[in-house]
Amino acid sequence: MTCRRLQRPEAATALAAGGVLILPTDTLPGLHARADNAAAVARIHGLKGRAEGKPLVVLAGSLAQARSLLRPLNREQERICVSCWPGPYTLILPGAGLTAAGVAGEGGGLAVRVPGYGELRELVLEAGGPLVSTSANRAGAAPAADVAAAVAIFGTTVDGYWDGGVSGPRPAAQASCLVDFTGAEPKVLRDGPLPFPPPAEGRLDGPSGAV
Repeated sequence: MTCRRLQRPEAATALAAGGVLILPTDTLPGLHARADNAAAVARIHGLKGRAEGKPLVVLAGSLAQARSLLRPLNREQERICVSCWPGPYTLILPGAGLTAAGVAGEGGGLAVRVPGYGELRELVLEAGGPLVSTSANRAGAAPAADVAAAVAIFGTTVDGYWDGGVSGPRPAAQASCLVDFTGAEPKVLRDGPLPFPPPAEGRLDGPSGAV
């Protein structure tokens, strides 16, 4: 058997039903599942061989959906979210405790991103809730740079893949910028495809959100 290639409506249905899929993003492709589905989240940890307690990134389909996962934002946090999203910026913010176990960090910080790829945002909304997202690799190995490489690694151990179609994203092949906003001052934990804070002209808010 081979890993099933899905159309976007099929992918949304599979995710809503608790499936684990390989999806492209505007950075690296990854393993994805509904962030509120404990069994699917545990399955992703198992597929990767990740240590228990290591948090996952959550992809939201819109700024409003991202806010629904978080405690009320202060003025500075709101300003940064608006300036970074959609785009390749993952922001660790105080979570509201609405995700499955194993998604948020020990202190309740939630790593959230609204991706720059428009069709992926639509898929997240169609799936009925935010998705966990993690690079497509076994723990300790290099992440897959494209969907084909991810499929070669995980094959039929996942429920299929969506490749974005022929007009899909041109990924940056680099993980997103990761910034922690749970302390007194923002702390950049990982550089990404674009600098932080983002220049106004660098935001990925075009029709496709492609890099």
